[in-house]
Amino acid sequence: MAGGDGDGARQAEEDRHDWRATLIVALAVLALVHSLLVALWLAPRGPVRDVAGGSLLATYVDPYFRQSWDLLEPSAQRVDEALWVRARVRTGPQTLALTPWLDVTKADLTRTRDDVAPARVHLAGRRLATNLNNAMFALGRSGRQVVLESTVGRPPETLRGALASAGVRPADVAAYADLDTMATRFASLYTQAYTDRRVVQVQYRVARRTVPPHADRDAQRVSSVPFEWFDAGWRAAVRGSAEAQSAFDGYLGVDR
Repeated sequence: MAGGDGDGARQAEEDRHDWRATLIVALAVLALVHSLLVALWLAPRGPVRDVAGGSLLATYVDPYFRQSWDLLEPSAQRVDEALWVRARVRTGPQTLALTPWLDVTKADLTRTRDDVAPARVHLAGRRLATNLNNAMFALGRSGRQVVLESTVGRPPETLRGALASAGVRPADVAAYADLDTMATRFASLYTQAYTDRRVVQVQYRVARRTVPPHADRDAQRVSSVPFEWFDAGWRAAVRGSAEAQSAFDGYLGVDR
């Protein structure tokens, strides 16, 4: 009886060993077949690939293993964004002059083009553009119209109420209101750095465009894709301290 029990145990162990060996061999065969199919799929057109059948290979590879070069290309951009600012400056007791639009993001890119480790301050414009664009999209069409129509002379607190009345969610109202304050201060200091006149009012606009798919890069370049612009109304300029303005002048390389 003891011998019988021992024989049974040995037989069970051999069966388990055979099962594990069979599984390992099967997995190895599957891995080998998969590798061969992918290698054929990636190989240049030729007799061997034609024999395997391009459509048959595509049926296997595409549904589960296809990858776009857009996902792998280190320099690929998903989105291009822009932030522009301008001002009305005092030219006389009752007169104002309008400055041209200043392209903040383009200027920042120019300054950091050959800088492998740019200072964080030189990325501020693009970060602000990204956040403002996200906020503008969240406001929806009716909310963006409220932002455009909110102008100097309208108390800032009424903007929140108008956005809420337009159906914007409270969290999105709060997010935009904070960014609007930040953008107004940024635009005030930025435009003041470029003029000897006193900045009285400022306006900002942001835009976003999606970079064409990699497959269309020869037919359509990033620069040919139109921006989708979102404008804010005029805001009363914020008068920064001498220290703040000096720091901003240094950031822009303005020598006074």
